[in-house]
Amino acid sequence: MKQRVNGPGNIGQVMTQVDAWIYTQITTFSDAESIAIVGPADKRNLYDEFSSINRLTVNMYDYDPQRACDEIITADVVFDIELKEELIINYACEKMWPLGKMYKDREFILVGDNEHHNGDCNPITGNKQLAEQNELKEIWTFNEFNRWKGKYYVVYGCN
Repeated sequence: MKQRVNGPGNIGQVMTQVDAWIYTQITTFSDAESIAIVGPADKRNLYDEFSSINRLTVNMYDYDPQRACDEIITADVVFDIELKEELIINYACEKMWPLGKMYKDREFILVGDNEHHNGDCNPITGNKQLAEQNELKEIWTFNEFNRWKGKYYVVYGCN
């Protein structure tokens, strides 16, 4: 089923609140011409939407080989490669080292949840923690969204 949600064009699945928030921040405020989407799991909506915008180059990265497909670069962005994109969207902050400690002078959209799943090596407790551990010098906007057993925390800013 294809639907239109919060402004983006047709997408395969209904866009989540988090995806819609990210889409709005980037299309409204960002001048970045390249985007890295890190740890998207099965979330492909933003990749499809941003790829359809002529000014943007978009790459997806996920280290989990179970997520492998033609659109995803299967690599560990902490240990295996260096991201070159101007804006980094990290969907899996709770599952990895804070990317803001490694990548400087970038825009970041950070997404983390407080559900403490198996494999969460960086448990997230809130937006302030996301901003501090990624060494953001400017925070442009933030939000939180209810999730099944907890919350998603989202922060947009730069370091």
